[in-house]
Amino acid sequence: MKKILLLLLLQLGLTSIHAQNYKFGKVSKEELLEKFNPADSSANATVLYRKHYVDFDYIEGKGFVQQNEIHERVKIYSKEGVDQATKVIRLYDESNDHKERMVGLKAVTHNLNSNKVVQSKLKKSGIFEEKTNDYWKKVKFTLPNIKVGSVIEYKYTIETELLDINDIYFQQMIPIKKIDFRLTIPEYFNYKRHVNIKSAYILNFNNEVKPESMVLSGMNNSPLSLRNRPKVGESRSELKYNQNWTTLVAENIPALKDEAYVSSIGKYAAFLKLELQQLKFPGRPVKSFSTTWDRVTKSIYTYASFGEELNKKNYYKKDLDLILSASDAPDQKVRKIFNYIKSKVKYNNIRGYGTDKGVRKAYKEGIGNVGDINLMLTSMLRYAGLKANPVLLSTVDNGVPLFPTRKGFNYVVSCVEMKEKNILLDATNNYSCKNIIDLDALNWQGRLVRKDGSSEWVNLFPKKNSNNITMISATLVNDLTFKGKVRSQKTDYYAYEYRNEYVGIENEPLIKDLSKNIGEIEITNLNVVNEQELNKPIQQSYDFTYEDGSEEIGDEIYISPMLFLTEEDNVFNKENRSYPVDFSFPRINKNIINLTIPDGYKVKSIPESVKMVMSDDVGEYSYLVKQMGNTVQVSEALKINFPIVAVMYYPELREIFKKLIEKNAEKIVLEKI
Repeated sequence: MKKILLLLLLQLGLTSIHAQNYKFGKVSKEELLEKFNPADSSANATVLYRKHYVDFDYIEGKGFVQQNEIHERVKIYSKEGVDQATKVIRLYDESNDHKERMVGLKAVTHNLNSNKVVQSKLKKSGIFEEKTNDYWKKVKFTLPNIKVGSVIEYKYTIETELLDINDIYFQQMIPIKKIDFRLTIPEYFNYKRHVNIKSAYILNFNNEVKPESMVLSGMNNSPLSLRNRPKVGESRSELKYNQNWTTLVAENIPALKDEAYVSSIGKYAAFLKLELQQLKFPGRPVKSFSTTWDRVTKSIYTYASFGEELNKKNYYKKDLDLILSASDAPDQKVRKIFNYIKSKVKYNNIRGYGTDKGVRKAYKEGIGNVGDINLMLTSMLRYAGLKANPVLLSTVDNGVPLFPTRKGFNYVVSCVEMKEKNILLDATNNYSCKNIIDLDALNWQGRLVRKDGSSEWVNLFPKKNSNNITMISATLVNDLTFKGKVRSQKTDYYAYEYRNEYVGIENEPLIKDLSKNIGEIEITNLNVVNEQELNKPIQQSYDFTYEDGSEEIGDEIYISPMLFLTEEDNVFNKENRSYPVDFSFPRINKNIINLTIPDGYKVKSIPESVKMVMSDDVGEYSYLVKQMGNTVQVSEALKINFPIVAVMYYPELREIFKKLIEKNAEKIVLEKI
C-alpha cells in the first residue's frame, strides 16, 4: 500500500513538474526548442497560449469600467512567422468619455542562447501611436531580437467606460494551442449573445451566476442609482449583486486557412458578438435598446447624425434648383443629382452610417464620410420629388448582421424606389453608377429605412452578369510568330474595377501591366475609350506580336490556341473546401480567338469542343473549336450566375476549372502540305 501511495505521489510530482506554466515571462526551454506544431505542421507560427478576460470593475466616481485583459504567447517556426512580432491594436478614441485606453503594456522576446533562456524586453521607443481619424487611433509595436525559434509574449489591458463590448475572436490565421476566456457582466447589464454560425469551429461556453459585491460611499456621484446606497455623510457600505460568468477553456483551435475567392476570411472565424439590450439599475426604469430590426432602424433614424441630417435642405436648394429642370424625367433627375454630388463632395475614407462633419459642413468644405455624402444624396433626391431612402449595410470586412444590432451596420447607400426596379446609389466613388456600389459594400443585404419608420431588407447583390469579352484576330507568320489585334470590352463591375485601377495611368505602365507574366509579347497602338463614360463599357484595343504561341517539332507546328490568354493554374485545385466561393458579382468571361494559318500548312488536328453545365444554373463552361478554311476559331466562355457559390457546389466548380485548364493546354497541330 505504501509503495502504491509513493508511486502516486511521484506521478503527481512529475505531472506538476511538466505542467505548462502560462505566467507571463515563464517560457520553458521545451517551448523554445519546439520546431513545429504537432497538430498543424504547416503552421509558420502558433499561439501557445491566449488569455482574454472581460470584466466590469466598479470604480467610485466612474461607475462600471470595462476591462479587457489580454495575454498572448506565440511561437515562431519560420521566416514567414516573423510577421507575428508586429502587433497593431485599434482603439476607439472620440473623446474623454468615449474612448478606449491601453494600459500596462509589457512585451518580451524569449530566445535560447547556450541552453539559457534570454529575454529581450520591448522599450518605450518601440511603441508608436497614430491617430487615424476623429474616432480611431492605433497602437503599434514590434518586439525586438526576433528570429526563427523565438517565443514572443505580450500583455496589456484595454479599459473604457463604454458599455459596448468589442467582438471577441477565438480563431486566428495561425493555430492556437490553448485559450482561456472569461466574461463577467453585472446583473444590471443585459447583453444579447451571438456566435458565428458560419464558423466550422464550435464554441462551448460555460455559463453560471456568482455573487459579487462593491463598496459605495455617500459621496458617490456615479450614474448607478441604488436604493440602499448610504446617504451623504454615512459610512461606506457594501452592496451585493449577481455577476453573470461566461468562461471557455479550449485547446488545439485550428487556424483559419485562406482560400481563393474568399473576400474576408475573418467572417468565417469563431467569434462572439455581444449587443447591449437593457440597462436595469435598481430604483430606475428599465432602459431598452435594440431588440428587433424595426427597433434598430427606428433608433438609428432618430440619431441627430442620421435622421436630422436627412431633413436639412436649405444649404443646397439654390444650387440644386439651377441644375434641375421641371421637364426632367425621374431618370434624368437621378443622373444629374448623382453626378453633382460626386463632383461636389469627395470621400475622406471614413466609414459610418452617420455623418462625420454634418451635411452642411461637408457640403461647404467639399469633403465628408460615407454618411455625409450618401445622406446628402438621399436628401437631394427627396427634394427632387423622388422616393429615396437610405439603406444601412455592413461592409464585407465587418461581417453579416445576423441578429438585430446597431453595431452590425457601418455603411449607408441611397435607394431610389422606382416602379420598374430599385436603384442603389453610392456617391463615395467617382466611378460608381446606378446599381454599381463599392465592392466592399456588396455584402448580402441591407436594411432600407423609410421616413415613416418602416424598414425592409434589400438584396445588395447584382442580378445582372458583368461581361469581360476579349476578341483576338491573329496570323501565324513564317518565323512562327503571331501578329494580330486585340479588342476587349468590360461592362458593369468589370468596368468599375478597371476604372478604379487604371484611369489616369499613361499607356506605357498600362502596356507593362498587360504584358506581365504572359511571355514574349510586344504591344503597340494601345487605345482605351469610355473611361469617363460610366454608363458605357470600357473598350480597349491594341496590336501585338507574340513569340510564345507556337512550337515547331519536325514537320509539324503545335499552336496554343488561347495564345497569351492561356490559363495554366487552377485556383480551385484543392479536393475539399471549407468556405463558399465569393466571386463578388455574377460574371461572364468570354474569349474569341480567330487564328489564320500560314500558306504551306494544313490543320492536322484540333481540340475537341466541350460544354459543362453546373446544377441549379450556378454556372457553365464551354470551349468550342471550328475550322473554316485556313482559319481556326476558338470560342471559350465561363459563366458564373451567382456572386457567391455555396460549398455544396464546389466539386462541380472544381471540375469546371479543371476542364478549363485541360482545354487551355491542348494544341492545334499543323502539318506541311
